[in-house]
Amino acid sequence: MRHPIFALTAALVLGAAACSPLAPRPDHSKFFLLSPIGDGAAAPPAAATPVTSQLALGIGPISFPDYLRRLPVVTTTSPNQITLSSDRYWAEPLAKNFSRVLEENLCILLNTRKIETYPWAHNIHIDYQVIVGIQRFDTGADGQSQLVARWVVKDSISGRDLYAAETRCGSPVPSGEAGPSAALSQDLATLSMEIASQIAQLSRDRRTISS
Repeated sequence: MRHPIFALTAALVLGAAACSPLAPRPDHSKFFLLSPIGDGAAAPPAAATPVTSQLALGIGPISFPDYLRRLPVVTTTSPNQITLSSDRYWAEPLAKNFSRVLEENLCILLNTRKIETYPWAHNIHIDYQVIVGIQRFDTGADGQSQLVARWVVKDSISGRDLYAAETRCGSPVPSGEAGPSAALSQDLATLSMEIASQIAQLSRDRRTISS
């Protein structure tokens, strides 16, 4: 039979171990990714997808503000303040995830697999180069996402700017833990559709002139 003092001492030791900063704590971290068109983000109408299977694109450089170059998910709480989540993280650097999904979206929208990521070798043929500068890409405390991006389509041979624009869009953040990444994926889909539409028009104009 255990002595009462021994039992009390053991209970105190176990309790102290549970409260010790060295005791393992459960990890509640969650990791998120952007999704391409057709995999969560809305897909465009089939009639809007041009047939440009021979088109070769070069994507980049894509610039991101420093405040987004971190793994914790960022929420804008006021025009002059952001908060960083303590348990929600991007599964990979956001700039890298953004670039990869943009490329996948343009592959789908322009029906081409000929896409190169900046920088590419000088001997690789590129029809158009797309340069993107991200100004904002986050969600706010008001339950809305926001994307502000300035982008340029360049002639890869002459280096001449063929088209320049700014895309501003936002989406309601759905409920659930993946809501912010879903809304931002939708915004990226909108940007992708605007870029694809302009490249398709430039391609049609070029074929018309050369015919």
